[in-house]
Amino acid sequence: MVSALLAVNRWPSVYPMRKILIGFALFLTACSQGVAAPDIGQSRTICSDVFCIDVPEGWDGEVGDTFVALNHVSDPDNTFLTVGVIDQEAIVTGAGGTWPAQTEDVARAFWSLLEASDVGSFTRSQRMVGGAVRSWGDHETGPMWHVVYLTGGSSAIGVELRGPNDSWESHADIVLESIRKR
Repeated sequence: MVSALLAVNRWPSVYPMRKILIGFALFLTACSQGVAAPDIGQSRTICSDVFCIDVPEGWDGEVGDTFVALNHVSDPDNTFLTVGVIDQEAIVTGAGGTWPAQTEDVARAFWSLLEASDVGSFTRSQRMVGGAVRSWGDHETGPMWHVVYLTGGSSAIGVELRGPNDSWESHADIVLESIRKR
């Protein structure tokens, strides 16, 4: 049978195409875990007593005096947006560091606590205009984006957005870049 296929020169030309198609299918499967983020249309401002953030359409949930907890309506089980007041000193010392510490060290300590619990891993961080630190990593549920926004002393605002895949970074960009004290 194989010799018959080779004799008519069909197998050599079809086999590489099959490999390419199978590889492409595996690539698409790996890249399409979870619901893709919807396009960003309008955004709205949500404020607690302490901070305000801009949120793209579709995020809904609870707004308290010092926190926000939202999920996106297109995938509420796999999208999480939380904003709240955090104690930087507690994060740093909880991760085994010493206080006072630079904001970059606070962000890294946050990720090290997730890593110690086997629920997350740090990828990179970047200082933002104004002194906040944005970081990227993975949570056990998918990619995660985080910001430590300074408010004074040991207090800060922590913003965390998790999605099922990297397409949600556009939503994280809107939220994480909009955090401001009230």
